[in-house]
Amino acid sequence: MTIRLFVHIPKTAGTSFRLGAEQALGADRIVYDYGAQSPETSVIAQKHIYQNQDFWAFYSACYESGAALVGGHMNCNRFVNGFGVENIITFVREPLQRIASEYQHFVRVKGYKGSFREFYSQSRMHNRLSRAFKEVPLISAGFVGVTERYNESLDMLNELTGFGVSRREDNLGGGSIGRTHHFGEEELRELKEFNRTDLIFYRRCLVLFEERWQLFCKGQPYVHGLLTQVKASHVGGWAWWAGLSDQPVVVDIAVNGQLQGRVIARDFAAHLCRLNPPRGGYVSFQLPLKLTSGDRVSCTVSETGQLLGDSVFSAPTGTES
Repeated sequence: MTIRLFVHIPKTAGTSFRLGAEQALGADRIVYDYGAQSPETSVIAQKHIYQNQDFWAFYSACYESGAALVGGHMNCNRFVNGFGVENIITFVREPLQRIASEYQHFVRVKGYKGSFREFYSQSRMHNRLSRAFKEVPLISAGFVGVTERYNESLDMLNELTGFGVSRREDNLGGGSIGRTHHFGEEELRELKEFNRTDLIFYRRCLVLFEERWQLFCKGQPYVHGLLTQVKASHVGGWAWWAGLSDQPVVVDIAVNGQLQGRVIARDFAAHLCRLNPPRGGYVSFQLPLKLTSGDRVSCTVSETGQLLGDSVFSAPTGTES
């Protein structure tokens, strides 16, 4: 049985997804962890995490209860060991619009009295998107939707999970998902400075989302994968299919546009085991090569042509004659 892990980043349409999931799956099949003091936190989480501090018992209880989804305000690494990185679900939103929306939520719901500048200047409010992925590579996460493309996100997510979550807009404070907040010149400068990492991270999310969307529109499967090693003697990386396919991914490796070999991602990737990846961690690949400085290496999925990595080899100083 598969349990999906919903990482709810505030003000990214997560409440709309959460309520839609309750409607589609049934509230009794969802376990929430919004903290020890939250009334939304499920009894299973209260008992095993906050009272007994036994995460293994929590995972076991979730499976025994027939849960389909575990969710809450958390980082991706909180429960990744128990449910697997391929089962992570989350949404991201343009970082500055997200923080403006969160400020309005704090004022409206939590009675926050400070100014917008006081709110966004707090270090705990900086780079909330990228911090949610601490210790979990973006490309490895099961599904990362985009708030500004919420309907397309749901289409892909529903096909991936079979949840059948309907489209809705909740917890928007009278606005809509597409609402734009306008900033003063100084606010904009400071917001960009404080959230520089998030702005870079979000652009990367958009690139990956568009790649996935294009494959989805063609009816082609998506691969989580990365070219991680470009050495003088070999290249290597890791890859697995999105969804429940347990077949290894076949990878084409080219140098300067010429195919050098075809490898199967079925070697053991010990460094990924903390993420509880698919296939028991047998997802890595490697191809022996002889590279010289300036060689461009590309790595693609043989079946679809999806690019997993592109890198120019640079030999360490003094190693080439």
